[in-house]
Amino acid sequence: MAANDFFQASIVDDNILVVVLRGNLDSTTTEDFNNEIHQHLEMGHSKIIIDCRNVGFVSSVGVGSLVALQTRLRKKGGVVKLAAVQGMTAEIIKMVGLDRLLEIYGDLEFARRSFKE
Repeated sequence: MAANDFFQASIVDDNILVVVLRGNLDSTTTEDFNNEIHQHLEMGHSKIIIDCRNVGFVSSVGVGSLVALQTRLRKKGGVVKLAAVQGMTAEIIKMVGLDRLLEIYGDLEFARRSFKE
C-alpha cells in the first residue's frame, strides 16, 4: 500500500487498484496522481477505481488526466471507474461529459462489485 497526503492506493480482489483521493485533483496534485497511477500500470494493473468521496474539486488538468487514463486503459483492455462522486466534483464531471466516458458508482463497494458482473 502506498500513501501520501493526497491519495492512498491499495489492491483489492487481487487485481483491482483502488485509489482514494483526498483534496482536489488539480494542477498541484495531478502530477503526483499520474506518477502513482503510472507505477501501477507498469505492474500490469488495468482495473482501477478512483474513490472521490473526499474530492472537493477537479480542475481541467484533473479532467484531462482522467480522460488520458481511461484512453490508455481501454487500449490495454482495462477500465477506470469513479466511486462516490459528489458536490462540485459531480457537477464538473457532468458539465464536461466525463460521466459519459467513465463508469460512475455511488460508492466504492458498488464499483468493486461491478468488476465481477
